[in-house]
Amino acid sequence: MYKRMYMVFILMVAAVFVGGISSASSGDMNTALKRLASENGSFEFAVIGDNRSGDGVYSKITKQIRIRKPLFVMNTGDIIPTPGNRHQWQNFWRLSKEVPRPYFLVPGNHDINNVASQEVWRDEVDLPGNETYYSFTVGKNLFVVLNSCDPRYDRMIAGEQLAWLNRTLNPKKYEHQFVFLHHPLYLWKGASHYGMSLDRYPKARNRLHNLLSRKKVNVVFMGHEHTFKKQGKIDGVEYIVTGGAGAPLYSGFNNVVFVNVDGDIIKAKTVDRNGYLRDEFYIKGP
Repeated sequence: MYKRMYMVFILMVAAVFVGGISSASSGDMNTALKRLASENGSFEFAVIGDNRSGDGVYSKITKQIRIRKPLFVMNTGDIIPTPGNRHQWQNFWRLSKEVPRPYFLVPGNHDINNVASQEVWRDEVDLPGNETYYSFTVGKNLFVVLNSCDPRYDRMIAGEQLAWLNRTLNPKKYEHQFVFLHHPLYLWKGASHYGMSLDRYPKARNRLHNLLSRKKVNVVFMGHEHTFKKQGKIDGVEYIVTGGAGAPLYSGFNNVVFVNVDGDIIKAKTVDRNGYLRDEFYIKGP
């Protein structure tokens, strides 16, 4: 009997350890968020997406992130291959154990595709409010994560989430505003998901874009299309696809984008999995 109780205790400890790998505890996350909010100088963050089943590539991408040492990391989604698969989540956190924290995740369609997988997301990901969409601040800058995979809405930002976004964005309060979601609002002809992302529902997409433009969002980072592409500005909003962190490429190269925010200037560098600089550009120039 004592042996059985001992084994149960060991399993409980192991479960806590695995959960600890996945993210910081709520207390640690709150501390990290307060630290980010208090930043008052220049800073850099990394953006990746669609690592999914490409463990080898993802490991090379995370190496480039460790070398660069950004303040935090954003992942635009499709983090695991199969929605709701806890073993795959454990594997992701194992591969991510040396990624700088905080590590902010965006839900992708391979992460959430129904209510059950969304609950697994909530269990696995310890983020602000433990919600599937959320925001945080870095100094005077706002960062917003949206969920385009909500089971109640098919590739749309709608309902309470859209109302929340309208309340959260505030160009008078924040110097810069960054938005992250998985499905692109606009895709180019020839793209693998053309007509199957937020562009599947043009009215809902336009409603979202008009809000982002009216609220003077600087840039939207998206995944889903396994490549890197600057789509340019539409009504003042810069749209960038970065989905090359491990899933099979549709075009281009595996990538991580490093974004430096220095006062009024936002400058980005795109690096491939081997650390070679592939692009350098201003999101907001001097």
